[in-house]
Order: sequence, then C-alpha cells, then structure tokens
Amino acid sequence: MKVTINGQPKIFDAPLNLYDVLAQEELIGMMIAVAHNGNVIPKGDYTQIFITDGDAIEIVAPMQGG
Repeated sequence: MKVTINGQPKIFDAPLNLYDVLAQEELIGMMIAVAHNGNVIPKGDYTQIFITDGDAIEIVAPMQGG
C-alpha cells in the first residue's frame, strides 16, 4: 500500500498500524509528534490507528535554535 510520510510516498505491506510504520522508519523511542490524515495522535494510541492505502502521516521532532 502507498502511504505519504512528510510529503514523500512510501510503500508498505498491509496490514499495519501507526506503530508498525514508525518502527519500520526507526522512529520508536524518539521524541516526535505524529499526525495521521491531519489528526494529531497521542503516543498511547499508535497501535490503535490502522493505516490504509493513501493515508498521510506527518512526523515532526523538536529542534533547537532560534
């Protein structure tokens, strides 16, 4: 299935949930915020959000600077 992550198309095997996507992208354990189709998802809900073809995921991490 095709999923867009931060504007970039990626291909994943189904079925999977948001936690699976983050694990495959090696982001588990990092300080990140995640939105699925425009909705911010709490970390505790990652395993409950199932990904379907065409979904959009945005991942942001805090940055230092000014």
